[in-house]
Amino acid sequence: MRRLHDFPAPAKPRPAPLIGREAERASVREFLARAGVFGGALTVHGELGLGKTALLEEAARAAADEGFEVVWLRGHPAEAGLAGAGLTRLPAGLAARAGEVFGDRPVRHPLPGDALTAAEPTMTGAPARAASRRPPVLLVLDDAHWFDTPSLTALVQSCRALRHSSQRTPVGLLIAGRPVPADAGHPPPDLVLRPLDRHAAERLLRRHARSLPPHLAGRVLREAEGNPAGLLSIARTLSADPGGDVLLAPRLPLGDPLHQRVGAMLSGVSEGTRGFLLLAAEARTDRLDRLLRAAAFLDLGAGDLEAARALGLLRCDDGRVRFTHPLLRSAVHWGSSSAHRRRAHAALAELPGEETFTHALHRALASAVPDEDTASALEAGATADLAEAPAVLELAADLSPEPADRARRLVGAARAAQLRGHMAEVRRLARRLTDVPADPVTAAAARALDAHLVHHSDCVPAHALDLLLHSAEGPSSPWPPPFLPLAGALAPALGELPGARALRSRLEELAREDPERGQCPHLTSALVWMGSGAHAERGRALLDAAVNALEGGRFPRDPSGDAALVMIATALGDPVAADRLGGPVLEALSRRGHFGTALVVLGHVQIAHQHLADGPAVLRDAETGEYWAHTADDPGAAAVFRTGAAHVRAWEGREEGHRSLTDGILSFALPRRLRLLAARARWARGLMALSLGKPEEAYEELRLLTEPDGDARHPLVAAWALGDLVAAAVASGHENDVRDTVRRAATPGRRPGSVLVRHLVTRSRAILSDGPEAERLFTLALSVPGAEAVRYERARTRMAFGEWLRRHRRVREAREQLQGARDAFDSLGARAWVRRADSELLAAGDAAPPPQRILAGKFGLTPREAEIAWLAVSGLSNRGIGWQLGLTHRTVASHLSHVYVKVGVSSRRHLPSVLEP
Repeated sequence: MRRLHDFPAPAKPRPAPLIGREAERASVREFLARAGVFGGALTVHGELGLGKTALLEEAARAAADEGFEVVWLRGHPAEAGLAGAGLTRLPAGLAARAGEVFGDRPVRHPLPGDALTAAEPTMTGAPARAASRRPPVLLVLDDAHWFDTPSLTALVQSCRALRHSSQRTPVGLLIAGRPVPADAGHPPPDLVLRPLDRHAAERLLRRHARSLPPHLAGRVLREAEGNPAGLLSIARTLSADPGGDVLLAPRLPLGDPLHQRVGAMLSGVSEGTRGFLLLAAEARTDRLDRLLRAAAFLDLGAGDLEAARALGLLRCDDGRVRFTHPLLRSAVHWGSSSAHRRRAHAALAELPGEETFTHALHRALASAVPDEDTASALEAGATADLAEAPAVLELAADLSPEPADRARRLVGAARAAQLRGHMAEVRRLARRLTDVPADPVTAAAARALDAHLVHHSDCVPAHALDLLLHSAEGPSSPWPPPFLPLAGALAPALGELPGARALRSRLEELAREDPERGQCPHLTSALVWMGSGAHAERGRALLDAAVNALEGGRFPRDPSGDAALVMIATALGDPVAADRLGGPVLEALSRRGHFGTALVVLGHVQIAHQHLADGPAVLRDAETGEYWAHTADDPGAAAVFRTGAAHVRAWEGREEGHRSLTDGILSFALPRRLRLLAARARWARGLMALSLGKPEEAYEELRLLTEPDGDARHPLVAAWALGDLVAAAVASGHENDVRDTVRRAATPGRRPGSVLVRHLVTRSRAILSDGPEAERLFTLALSVPGAEAVRYERARTRMAFGEWLRRHRRVREAREQLQGARDAFDSLGARAWVRRADSELLAAGDAAPPPQRILAGKFGLTPREAEIAWLAVSGLSNRGIGWQLGLTHRTVASHLSHVYVKVGVSSRRHLPSVLEP
């Protein structure tokens, strides 16, 4: 038996190539090719954090692969001023080889071992050189700015001597360090690393911080200024703490290791110089005259500025003051105490002529006591497009003397956070609200934020209804009501729940009180989604006006209201409008940083793509939406996008993993009473069962969308799934159970009409009808204006019509409809429905597919018997085969009995052994 340590350890994954350093990597490869034969040196310079060490590590790995012996040395600040101190870090093996050359003057050091057992990390490559000389050596010297000049000179001489000695050992010297003065005696740089360009920085951030919210990702890119170490360190720190203090700071925090390295640049700085640096870090201006004026309030002056310039920490150009390193401002801020920061802000608040909001922000950050004037100024300045609005409003709440004002501003902060998709902040702020005495409206808002927006309560509808009813009270209420946008957002989940009728009545009163209010997209969205058919016409008018504005280049207008228009399009069953309007709205919302609203809109755009049978677009929406939902910490939104992906799988008949996918969605949606989400998941499961020829299972899933006791009862999704429900009911013998459902759906004015719903209702009536009436209804369904857009449902209608025509022995007409349906399914990737269309074409007299044709020839089966035998071998039940072929299960059983006789078996279980190859 092999022991555990006899098994080789798994190899560590090789790091991915450096991003944005293609030219530098090419230069290093050329150097290694020369150094392996002739030796030589390559020097790399760059500011702190630009990736010198990463470039050296990649070069060392490449050298080891080429057979170099790699030795890694690193300079140390404590030895920078000690002549010859760097040589004490030289490995023994390399020193011994140098001793062979220098004879009685070998390089002395205290380290035992050979060239590959140094105190610093080393890497070894397999020797691939001729036996006549030793393998080449690559001496990697990192942080060379901490090496003393005599040590560097001795190393270069030793490398040259080894190369020309009798041992013929090529030695390459790869040196990296920060820029040093020209007279310091260090070799001039061969490569100078520059900051990454914007494209390379974005790629690096995507590789290492995909979960960073977009608004923070943009800020990281701006503040890092192409510095790779800063970019990654800031991103990692934000993942742990993206709170208000962080967002209001002039620069985002660095991780501890990088902060210490950057902070080392401040060692030895006097207190006055440090004070001026902090003032420059906190200021929202870089004007020299204003900074000097503020410095006077702290008894600082031009001498402190000159000291910072002499130390290379600040530079002055054209009357502007700037930090010399992009990460230095962060190190100054986060390395200072809160008391020193308050003093700096107090001085900056004394500057005359500041913008109102900037002045208020400095006053707020300097204050330690409540101040209503400052809080009001902050609240007024926290516009919808301000990225830091949640943090500013929370700061305003903290400065509010009155509990009611504090609660209102905390609600505003939470709403601003939700607008941007900061769900962790929403949860934190909602928890803060529970400790603040508040009026009924604000208290209801707190419950809604804590319940519905966070998806962590089983009582979401009651809280949300309470909120909306309170927000709409009283004729003197401001317009629009404070939480009307939330009404539109919550309405899809509220339409069929207790209390919705009272809310709808109050919202209808608001619409009647002022005709202009009736044009509010949020109000119309809430009313249409809550089943008020009387408002469908107004919603339609708003959509038509928006489409006209889009065609005239005047759309989008107000992103929040335009988002409500996309929701109206979904409620009215107009996927074309939702798709056309959704793209520009998403772009506008993303540009403003309103990713929370964009996430909602993208969910409705995915539903539109689902209705339009654009499977690739649905899956793209799912990928983007799940990523956004993950960065927003919003599991409910992630479940929405997975539901769309489950629907595409059902089209295609891809059963593997579908059950577990929908189980996960339902286990999230049902306890939280998210019925729209649960209904869509049930629909996807029913459609999958239907695609696989399991109509009984499909009917049991789909009936839950319409029956009073259904756990996923939702009238709008029931309308979308009506065609599937009727098909499953007819195939499983429940057609009489769905006649009333179809009759109610066909009642004029019951729900907002749409091309999609009219098409599905007409097809359902045709399937349940007989004789000339069925033909008339099929023809009417196919002629519904605009039905060409809903390609999948129209293909289903053509196939149902073709089946009806074949059963009435109108074979030529049946083939035309069936072939059109088959072509449409094929273009949509609906493989399960392609197979069913092929079966119907076979029954209509088209040539059988090859496997069935082989069976027919071998055993003397008719084309229909061969098709049924083939499906039976695939595992379908008699009812499933009947669904696939448009036959009753009794007819299938009769055909199978003939098959058993012809192939010589007695039952279904023996068919595979005879018919399968």
